[in-house]
Parts: sequence; structure tokens; C-alpha cells
Amino acid sequence: MSRGKGKQREDLKQEDVSQAVVIADSFNVRFGPITDRKPRTLLPVANVAMLDYTLESLTSAGIQEIFVFCCHHADKIKEHISNSKFSSLTSSTVSTIVSDGCMSMGDALREIHDKSIIRSDFILIYGDVVTNANLSSLLEEHKKSKQTRGNNAVMTMVYKSCPPRHRTRCQEDDVVMALETSTNRVLHYQKVADHRKFVLPKEVLSSNNEVTLRYDLLNCQINICSPQVPSLFKDNFDYLTRDDFVRGILENEEIMGYTMYIKVIQDQYAARISNLHMYDAVSRDILSRWSYPIVPDNSFIEERSSVTYGRHNVYLSNDVTLARGCELEKSVYVGRGTSVGSNTVITNSVIGKDCRIGENVKIDGAYIWDNVTIENSCRVESSILCNGVVLYDSSHVSQGCILSWDVKVGPSITIPRGTRLKSSPDDEEDDFGEDLPEADQATKENAHHFGSRSQAYLFRLTQDPTDSDEEEEDQLIHDMFGLEIQSESESDTETDLDESSEDNIMGDDMDVFYTEAIDTLKKYKNLKIDGTSTENLKFEINSLKHSYNINIRDLYGLITKAIIDLPMREDANLDGNQLLSSMKQNLTKYQALIKNYVRSGESQMDCLHSLEDFCQTNEKVQSLFMKLLHHLYDLDILSEQAVIKWHGLPPMGDNTELHVSIRKQVAPLIKWLQEAEEESSEEDSD
Repeated sequence: MSRGKGKQREDLKQEDVSQAVVIADSFNVRFGPITDRKPRTLLPVANVAMLDYTLESLTSAGIQEIFVFCCHHADKIKEHISNSKFSSLTSSTVSTIVSDGCMSMGDALREIHDKSIIRSDFILIYGDVVTNANLSSLLEEHKKSKQTRGNNAVMTMVYKSCPPRHRTRCQEDDVVMALETSTNRVLHYQKVADHRKFVLPKEVLSSNNEVTLRYDLLNCQINICSPQVPSLFKDNFDYLTRDDFVRGILENEEIMGYTMYIKVIQDQYAARISNLHMYDAVSRDILSRWSYPIVPDNSFIEERSSVTYGRHNVYLSNDVTLARGCELEKSVYVGRGTSVGSNTVITNSVIGKDCRIGENVKIDGAYIWDNVTIENSCRVESSILCNGVVLYDSSHVSQGCILSWDVKVGPSITIPRGTRLKSSPDDEEDDFGEDLPEADQATKENAHHFGSRSQAYLFRLTQDPTDSDEEEEDQLIHDMFGLEIQSESESDTETDLDESSEDNIMGDDMDVFYTEAIDTLKKYKNLKIDGTSTENLKFEINSLKHSYNINIRDLYGLITKAIIDLPMREDANLDGNQLLSSMKQNLTKYQALIKNYVRSGESQMDCLHSLEDFCQTNEKVQSLFMKLLHHLYDLDILSEQAVIKWHGLPPMGDNTELHVSIRKQVAPLIKWLQEAEEESSEEDSD
């Protein structure tokens, strides 16, 4: 009898153990093109130490059992944890769970369920979250709230009050939520993405006395979960992400009875490093000590290294060698074993371990990883240099560049803005075992144009030009550094091209493609455009694109231009009003087709430049340009930010007079957009 009571007490004690699940694979976001071919890796292998920030937050909060779930590079993650202080803690145990077949967070939680390791409420967090929030208190608050809310309160999502457009807010995580005012129970949840309208079901208002709408929240990617959560993922295989889970619970709330809540933190710091923009934003916050006590000089990342903190947020590790005359101006971290030469100036940058930086070097806004060599008189601006990179004498890395592992460039070479380099060429075969096209073979053979001692090849994310991955990566770099990304075809490395070809707006292949695209659109003139016909039309256009080797960025503008050009091709005698009406009808009809290609800010800019070029050759289009832009804006094809940014760009090409004329013509639209944006900002601040 007494033994039975003892076992009950032991079981109760086990249930009281605080637990956390750390997802160390980033399934639905991409850190950047410097990961391996499988884009689900949480972090580049060399920078897996960022996992330490998450583990430090959990262990310092007294979380007793921490399970790190990993898929890609699991051996590297396990090795890193075993060599860190987290492997020898007595207050917390850190265990790794490895699964090769997971494709989503939902798969990970289903695997967790099968292993039966969750015994009580637990913290679900990604392994790239930096936070100084008291996670233990959040867990206890969730447990206590269930006494009043009931055991069907399955999740508390942690958010931080943060105004829109704040640099630490990740746009892809922005949501609008309807909450029960008194309890913060989630009533409706909608991802913002590119939508400008929020649809609120009338049932939310009719069934609740007080409803609060929130769009001032930063998603901390921290979730306090009840033990039912893994089993709910197990029972619903269409739950791939947390957003799927939230929508599923809300849609079936009346049937299953489960509820979710949010917790809004105010003075604590929490953010996830989910892409290049967030990597830059969070790094700056850490250097500026917004995440205190999760800061470099607390030396939790590497026990062997003690870091000193100086004025202007300058951090120096052990064994750093600074030559006389070098300047570390502000917000600089220098890793152990690194040496810096005389007359070198570094500002707003992170320098890793065992780097060799020569004399008269200038580094501004850069992230230099471990074992990097930068020789004399080099310059690095707002770029990422991965492990083992070598810059030979007098090399200049312009803004927005990414140099992957072991890349070597120089001497006396300038890397154009937005260039992405790797140290080895593509394989002879693609992922399907087929030979690469001749053009790709030529690119591989001739990509070695970055200095006489270089070992560098242009990086291309995908072999399928219709895939949006490369466009998304360009957008990440654009968001991080505020740059226009140069396509490979525009790169300065292609200096062997005939310079006269730059003056030819449309080459022979592009002319033929454009004509056939017009003919393809004519075939659909009298057909109703629905989902099926749009897919068929996309297939035909993509086939033409492959046939004539059209660059994906050229395609953005060509499709929109062809749709606008179609009425003029069919009837050259239309007057201005008739022509405008026909153009608007076509744009509306083919709206879904255009949005398939023109999605990101970068593709919108390409589209605007193409339409501006169209104005140079067609006076009718020029006279209607402002109204066409307005209609494209109304259709949510062009955003106000893209139009305003395009309008503010300096003249490109020789026709400065026409550039100024077009800007004057669309000035009323720009003024209207700016005033609307200001009014929106004022409403947000109120």
C-alpha cells in the first residue's frame, strides 16, 4: 500500500517537471541562399551556435527537460550541444531527437507524440529565437490560467506589443487578430501577407459582447502548449504549421471545444531569426543590448571565451590582437583569436573567430564569420562572408553580397552589389539526374571572373526559372540591405557581351517571345478566365519562356506589357477613353495571371521599369500611364510602397527628359498614395 502511494507521488513529481521542445529545423522559412541544397536548414552549419541563445533562455528560466528536435545537419547540432556548457548542466537536461523524414513542424510534433515524452504543459519554440522573457513564468501562468479557462485551453501564443513597420517585425509573420477583450481568447486569426483587407466573420461580433482587433503585435514564435497539442497534430495530418493548427482549432471550436489565447509581453525582448532581414535586425538589437542579459559579454555562447564590453557597444573576446591605429567605432563584436591591422576601420559589424584582417581595411555593416582572411586595403560593405572566405589585396565587396564557404576573390576586384558567390560550380547533373542545359554548362565554365586568384562561382538557387525561390531570396537581401538585386544576366562579370546590345531593349528571341505571347492572349479573348484557364495560360507562357530562354525578371514586365498592348494590336483606331477602358478590362481579366508572376517588391519594380520603357516607344501608353498605374494599384498588383519607391529613383539611361516627364505626369497619384500612407500611419499610432 505504501509503495503504491510512493509511486503516485513519483508520478506526480514527474508531471510537475517543466519541459520544452525546441524545433531546430526551419521548415517554412529560408535563412538564405548560403545553406545547402535542402532549404529547410535552420541555420548554416557554421552558425549553428545561434541555437545557444534559445537554450540559454530556457536553461536560465529553469526549464528542466529540453528536447531539441533536428532533421538536417543533426550530427552537427548534436556535436555542438555536446561541446557546449548545456551538455553538463545539472539543473536542466538537453536531449536531441533526430528524424530524417520530417517535412514540417507538424511532422516534428507528430514524432514527439509517438515518442510519448510530453507529460505536462510545455514550451514550443524555434531554435533561432532570441528572448530575455521569463519563460518559466509564462509556463506557470498558462498552467494557472487553465484552472479558470479549463483544460481545453490548448495553447497560449506569446506576442510582443510592437508598432507596424518596426524593423524587428517580420512581415511574413504579421497577423490581424480578433480577441475576446476580457480574456485575450483568439476569436479570429488572419495572416496579413500582401492583403490590404481584413475579413471578420459576422459571427465573431454577434457571439461576443466585446471584441478587440490587434495589428500591433510582433510574433515571438514562443508557444505555451497543453499536452493535447502533439496528439491534435497526430490526429490532423493537414496541420503542417502552427498557423494551420490555429485555423483548424478556430474552425472546429464548436465541435472540439478547444480554445487558444495570447499573452502580450511589454518590456521583454523576443524575436526569431527566420531570414536575412531578421538576422540583421536581431544582431543589431543584441549589440545594442536590447536583449539584456542575453548579450555577448555574458559569455554563455562559449565558456572558453570571456568577452569584454566597452564604450559605444564594442565587444572584444580573448586573444584579440588590435594593431596601433585601428578603429572599432561602434556596435562591433570581435571573436577570439582575430587580429586587426593598423589603420583599419570597423563599424556596425560582427567579426567571428580566428579571422585575419589586414591594414587599411574598411568594414561597415558586415557579418564576417570564422576563419576569414581580409588582406590589405580591402573594403566590405553590408555583406555576409561565411567561414573560410579570402579577400585578396584591394578587393571591394559591395553592398548586399553573400560569399559562401571558402570563396576566394581578388586581388584588385570589385564584387557588384547583390552578388551571391559559392566556392564550387554546379554539379554536372541536376536533381533529376539529367544533364544541365548548354547555357548552364557555359555558365559553370566561365563563372570564374572574380580575380586572378579567385575561387568563386555565381550562385543560382534553382534550375527552374519559374520557381519563386530565387525571387524570394532576392527579396530577403533587398529587405536586409535595402538594395536592388542585380540578376546574373546584368552582372558586371559578363563584360564580354557586345556593348551595343545594351541599347537594344528587346533582342530577337525576346521579340519573338513577345509576339507569340500576344497571340496566346488573343486565343483567350472570348473565353472566361477561371482557375483552369489561368493554369493553362500559365503553362503556355512558361513553355514559350523556356523555348526562347527568357529571363524570369524580364518576364514580369513583358506579361503586363503584353496585356496592355493587346487592345492596340487588335484595333489601332481606338481613341483614348476606349483604349483605356479596354486596357483596364484586360488587366482585370488577367489579374490572376499577372499576380502569378508579379508578387514580391522586386518583381513589382521590374514590372514598373518595363512599363516605363514601354512609354518611351508608345505615346498612347505614356498619356494613359498614371491611370494604368492607379488601376494596377487597385487590383493589388502594385503596392503603394513599390510605386512610391519607383517614382523616387534617379534617371536611368540617356533619356532623362522623358524620365522627368513621366514622373511629373504621375506626381498626383504619388501624392495621393503618400497622403493615404501618412493617414494610415497616424491611425496606427493612435
